[in-house]
Amino acid sequence: MRDRHATCCTWIVRLISLIALVASCQTDHHEDANTPPRSELAGLTVAMATAHRRMHDRFDAARQIEYAVARGDLPGAITNAHVIANLDEPDFLPAWKPYIASVRDAAHQIELAGDLDAAGVRTGALGLRCAQCHEALNAKLVLPDNLRPSTNQALASQMLDHQWAAMRMWDGLIASSTPRWEEGSRALTTIPLNMVAQAVTPSSQGDLDDVARVRLFANRAPSAKTDAERADLFGTLLGTCAHCHALLRDR
Repeated sequence: MRDRHATCCTWIVRLISLIALVASCQTDHHEDANTPPRSELAGLTVAMATAHRRMHDRFDAARQIEYAVARGDLPGAITNAHVIANLDEPDFLPAWKPYIASVRDAAHQIELAGDLDAAGVRTGALGLRCAQCHEALNAKLVLPDNLRPSTNQALASQMLDHQWAAMRMWDGLIASSTPRWEEGSRALTTIPLNMVAQAVTPSSQGDLDDVARVRLFANRAPSAKTDAERADLFGTLLGTCAHCHALLRDR
């Protein structure tokens, strides 16, 4: 689930490359009067590299929040939300800072969540804030392309497939990627969720209701066209996944 090197904001990468190129073209004896001193270029390179690393940390923690809520791990979600809530970007342009602040605030709201339902809804809100920040920065995310796991009739195998589908939808939300969002939702509609219900007692109406709700949300997902609509749907979906998983563990 953790892939710190597969995603990046291209504007940061390009800026780092440009700074490195300018610095490499300078000589000790022929410096252009309009070119920043080497010390300033070195400082910019460090600042951008640090910002790039924080972007990786933020992306990784956000994915872990989604995963933690889905499996019913509220403390794990809060721990990773704390990471994002404390990541600032002091070198960003003033016009961009409100977007970073909104992401941090959304993460802080997850820290304050008292239950998994609230954490799920607030995780959806965090995804929306991430998407808005990426749009403001004109950042194009290169998302991890993890292959869909092979499945069989075993419950554990099916759960891995559920996890993959939900993460695909999450990536589609934060990157405003319709293909990724729809790929995840299509997978979720085809996974044999009825096998999950059969893993618990047939009389457990709560589990059956959860299965029906997950299927319903998955079928509705393609009609959610805006980031806000996707955030609302995904947040509720996460809470449903967490409830079903908790019931399965109690059996």
